[in-house]
Amino acid sequence: MASWAPQHLANTVWSFATLGLADAPILTSIASASRRTIGEFGPQGLANTVWAYAKLAVLDAPLLDAISAAAIAIIS
Repeated sequence: MASWAPQHLANTVWSFATLGLADAPILTSIASASRRTIGEFGPQGLANTVWAYAKLAVLDAPLLDAISAAAIAIIS
């Protein structure tokens, strides 16, 4: 997943959340890959990613911090 584009990461985690599948190893990998490229995510990708983790009740504080920082940068 390290080479996936931000949209692929966001779409994949969104799909897992839509299906209600909280596969910890996959979600951890997606979070790690997302943090490395979070500056390349658009607003929709950020929203889909944070929604997916919330829907699955998976707390990844470093990912949430990165999404928050990226969202603030977009808003500013």
